[in-house]
Amino acid sequence: MSGDVQSASGGVAESSVEREPSSDGRCGHVHEASAVSNLGGVCCWRPVWGDTGQCIWHADVAQKPTRKLQTAAPEIGERLDGAIFRDVELSGGDWLAGKTITDARFVNCNLENTDLSGADLRYSHFEGVDAQGVDLRGANLEHGEFHRTDLRSADLCGARLHYAVFDNARIDESTTLGRNVVYEEELLEGAEDGRIATFRRRRADRDKDRLSRYEAAHWTYNELQRLAEENGLTEQSRNYYMKRKSVRRREAWEFRSYPKAVAKEAWRWTTGYGSNPWRVIATSAVVILLCGLLYPLTSGVMEPTAEVTMVYKLSPSNGLYLNAIYVLKSIYFSVVTFATLGYGDMQPVHGWARALSATEALLGQLLMALLVFVLTRNVTWSE
Repeated sequence: MSGDVQSASGGVAESSVEREPSSDGRCGHVHEASAVSNLGGVCCWRPVWGDTGQCIWHADVAQKPTRKLQTAAPEIGERLDGAIFRDVELSGGDWLAGKTITDARFVNCNLENTDLSGADLRYSHFEGVDAQGVDLRGANLEHGEFHRTDLRSADLCGARLHYAVFDNARIDESTTLGRNVVYEEELLEGAEDGRIATFRRRRADRDKDRLSRYEAAHWTYNELQRLAEENGLTEQSRNYYMKRKSVRRREAWEFRSYPKAVAKEAWRWTTGYGSNPWRVIATSAVVILLCGLLYPLTSGVMEPTAEVTMVYKLSPSNGLYLNAIYVLKSIYFSVVTFATLGYGDMQPVHGWARALSATEALLGQLLMALLVFVLTRNVTWSE
């Protein structure tokens, strides 16, 4: 066998070489894992199974006996890269937990209530698999593919899902994905000891690492949002959307993209990232009240009457009662201006009040448009 390939316990491979079984009855399956970080290629030296020419793990045979698989289960640290499970009954087993099984194929298998926690399943392919109640806590599923896989009641807390693709996968309310994806948890933990980490390694390396985690968190939340939408889980979909936006906001602040960060904060507080109409209403009320208090503090507003033109402007000589009346009159004018009703019964006096009223009218149109947008989006989400 050519290339720098070591045994199944680990090693580095510079090339992938398919070979015939060795004369001593060993499998000889060579798996090239150069695309998988921190893993090299591996050559399987397990004994050949039957007349398949390969070991029980790499033989592309349907309905392999579960008991023989369990008996041949690898130890922690050994690798089963490229293993094939086709029409295999694996339900309830725990002998694959914590094992390295990258680029494996699970086709039409029964993984119901199987313990795969902590397993390295990067680049693995799941198709037509019944994985109800499967335990995938802490498993590495990056670059994995889940086609027509039933993940109802599955536990994926702490699972690494960057670039994992879910195609016609099924989840429900009992599918557990944790409060945050693992990448966000690592970012939050890293923020606490960030100063120490900065001294231990170059800041550029630390920033690159954190940027990659931000990207992984954003991508994973986006994929989970899509998966929840496909399964009609409106509340979960909205929750993942909010978390995705929150990740981008924190990233902008951390890496000093201040214009972007301020814009995202404004979007967050005024609309709840475009999902909360009550925040738009509350923001509108704040704008109306604030402008109503500012009018009498500037040049004021005036109201022409049959006898005299009244100017509502605060002054210590007016007394508390009269000043309170002026504020209420100004708030009324603020409501009319915000809603762009244009009654014409009151108008701003001179420069500052006029500038304030023009600004409020523009904000009013913007916030009313946002309210319609958010309400429409909520209706779409509810459907």
